[in-house]
Amino acid sequence: MVRVSAILKIGPSVLLMALHFGVSAQSAPLPLRPSPQVPADLEIQLFAAEPDVVDPVALCFDEAGKMYVVEMRDYALGIGPNHLPGGTIRLLEDRDGDGRADHSVIFAEGLSFPTSITPWNGGVFVTAPPEIVYLKDTDGDGRADVRQVVYQGFKRGVTDSNLNGLRWGLDNRIHGLNGGNDGRVEGPSKPGVLTSLDGRDFNFDPASGDFRITFQSSGGFGLAFDEWGRSFVTYNINHIQQRVTPVPPPAKYSGGPSKGLTASISDHEEMSRIYPISSPETRVNHPEQSGHFSSAGGLGWIGMPGWPSDYTGSILVCDVVGNLVHRDVINRYAVQFTASRSPTELRSEFIACEDPAFRPTGLEMGPDDSLYLIDMQRDVIEHPDYIPEKTKAKLNLRAGEDRGRIYRIFPKRTQPRRWVM
Repeated sequence: MVRVSAILKIGPSVLLMALHFGVSAQSAPLPLRPSPQVPADLEIQLFAAEPDVVDPVALCFDEAGKMYVVEMRDYALGIGPNHLPGGTIRLLEDRDGDGRADHSVIFAEGLSFPTSITPWNGGVFVTAPPEIVYLKDTDGDGRADVRQVVYQGFKRGVTDSNLNGLRWGLDNRIHGLNGGNDGRVEGPSKPGVLTSLDGRDFNFDPASGDFRITFQSSGGFGLAFDEWGRSFVTYNINHIQQRVTPVPPPAKYSGGPSKGLTASISDHEEMSRIYPISSPETRVNHPEQSGHFSSAGGLGWIGMPGWPSDYTGSILVCDVVGNLVHRDVINRYAVQFTASRSPTELRSEFIACEDPAFRPTGLEMGPDDSLYLIDMQRDVIEHPDYIPEKTKAKLNLRAGEDRGRIYRIFPKRTQPRRWVM
């Protein structure tokens, strides 16, 4: 395992100024914290950090290669005593093509606990429960001047079980996850008509607004597709599931099964053993989960050809309590696949960090064939609803709210394709 270089400390006045005005402060030194470790045949570099990015939980690239980052700055209960929504979308650019973000602006703000993002037609769709909103910059100033609520009626609940997972499918529709919730969704194609979710996921056509039910929800955070459009989801202790069959349309299959199949495919237990390198951390309400998956959430897929070992085609699963990213090799020998540990990672993890505030929430492929790792950087990641009152009184629940990291990972002895946004 190798790690990126250590980083230094920043003064609070510089940090607050940069956060407020959205200016780039890449050259400023950063807090000294342990950095993530990756396998020896891969390299990891810091792409962006505070104050250029804060509380990141998801990101996407648009058709021009610009990076849009979801900052859930209102985690976990909102900002201030009134718990006001305070999520933002950050626009990051690497204008000189050196592999580091050198321009950072706030694209949109005041969003409700945003969880995911995907591009379309020069703008982005963002899940901000109870809504999906569309944001677009039409005058070129780097800030969204179009803000349209496209779908509404999703249930807003515990933050890590909210609406999430926006991602394009091979069917040219945008897919999303419902977090296992109910909800009655209204969209632009059928005003006044409500679609009942009832614990099911969905997709929609951004051009027509057509909204459809898809699979039985896993109840988790994160969606990944492989190269053939087969989809994988997760849920806390059941770390990797395959969405095998969709929920059948009732009109077409009357009398048939009412639920589709979303099933665990791990061959190393659902609540699999994990191997953190940080000090052991136990969920206060579930001590029996110590040393196993307890907070699986946030997925990635290594779809770049030419990566060494058995990396290409792997599904990646984050665990924020374990401060790590687990990798599953997918064996495609039947309709329902099997997910296995790699022989090179039987008692180790693909990415792990000694920093207890390393909170990986997802990974995305970039236009340079690198893998981009999102680190929310929170000292307390357990949702307050699950922390006993006596313990909660001793904690700063928002500690780390001024930090965030995005790393890029690529094979050693190969340089990522140079690209300029």
